[in-house]
Amino acid sequence: MLTTEMGTAAGPTPIIVSSKPQKSHCQGPTPASEHQLLQHHQQQQQQHPTHLHIHTHGHGQTTHCEKFSPETPRRNLHELLLELLDMLLSCLVVAPCVIAYWRGTWELMGVMLFPSSLPLSALSSFLIGGVGHFVFTITQNFFKEHIHPDKRRLTYYTVSRLYTAVFGIVCVNMWRGAWMLCDWLTSVDSLIIVSVVTAIALIFMVATRTLRNLGAAPYTVTMDHKTDYFDVGTMFKIPGFHQPGLYVLDTLFSVFVIGSLVVIAWRGVWGIFDLTLFPKDKAKSAWGSLLIGYLTVFVTFLIHPLMRYVCRRISGILKLIICDIYYLMTFFGAVNAWRGIWNLLDVYLYPDNRLMSFWLTHIIPFLLLAAIKCSNSILVRGVFIDGDGTGAESVDIPINYVRLHFLRERRKKVSQSSTPPPHYYLKPEHATLGRSAEKDKEAQSSLIEKPHANVQIV
Repeated sequence: MLTTEMGTAAGPTPIIVSSKPQKSHCQGPTPASEHQLLQHHQQQQQQHPTHLHIHTHGHGQTTHCEKFSPETPRRNLHELLLELLDMLLSCLVVAPCVIAYWRGTWELMGVMLFPSSLPLSALSSFLIGGVGHFVFTITQNFFKEHIHPDKRRLTYYTVSRLYTAVFGIVCVNMWRGAWMLCDWLTSVDSLIIVSVVTAIALIFMVATRTLRNLGAAPYTVTMDHKTDYFDVGTMFKIPGFHQPGLYVLDTLFSVFVIGSLVVIAWRGVWGIFDLTLFPKDKAKSAWGSLLIGYLTVFVTFLIHPLMRYVCRRISGILKLIICDIYYLMTFFGAVNAWRGIWNLLDVYLYPDNRLMSFWLTHIIPFLLLAAIKCSNSILVRGVFIDGDGTGAESVDIPINYVRLHFLRERRKKVSQSSTPPPHYYLKPEHATLGRSAEKDKEAQSSLIEKPHANVQIV
């Protein structure tokens, strides 16, 4: 449902150290530092005889290799703690805020757009969502070229947050329109019809390799990086300037075909639980979905390292099948988590004053997400292909928030230190952090560093 964070090429590459103790991480110094390095090596050999090795290559350059020391378990535990914090942040903060925002915005649209006519309300929402998605997609290059904090900082933060607020309403309307049109054109009370429609949508998504787009919070945390803040991916990745006609067709297909299939699949699974899980007791049904959803989330997070291990060692159709199974598991967990939190808000948050309940869940979650620089997590944009990416990237769960913050702080210490840089331990599957390293540096520092002297404040 919600898009994943898009990786971009970055300048510095993180220091990646494998979790396998038999490998070493090597770094070649400049010739001028050879003498200092040898002295450092002698001192370290006296303290830790098995810790360091010096290798001299044929051209005379010395390479300093640090093998995994006994502190590896401690650092692995530290990395595990960071992963756990990211999971907790995603499950307990970002996901509830995103779901609450969507619930409030969705219900407000029902109050404002032809509340007495379901077909008109659905059509108007679908039109707002479709046209809005199309406009934001074809104008993304304009925003990227003209709205940037290095040019006009105040203008950038004003326009970017307004962009997210408007785009969020567009996304909700697109989903609401397609969902309600599907309810109107098919039955919502027949389990057989709902199941058949859902199965057809999933079959089309398998055929087009777009099951990956079914994922949503808590499986994604999209930070507000200025380097790709306005990016909206399309299915065939056709460049707009070189082939404008094909780019428009690509955009229309991505928005109206793939987007509608995702909505139909979500609506079907949601509707199946409406009909089968305590259908006459909304509170029990909500708690049941919440339990099922978060148990599934826990299981998918638990087996995630195994899935990454498998995807690094297989390829072809077998890898695609494994990835699709995992995508369906995350889809099942996400739908139930959303349904549980959404219905619990309906039951317990000002049930006697629903308009206040809608406005509260529309405004407060958005402000909280913007404050922690994750407001783009509410957006549904871009199309992602099943099994795409090298190795374990095909099953990546982009919830790197705490880890990116620690990575930035480590880089600061390395750049300010006059001693040889330490080796910071990250797991190999976190190599994708390197692609967003520059984005992270910009996103984390843009609000706290002073503007450059040549920055124009508007």
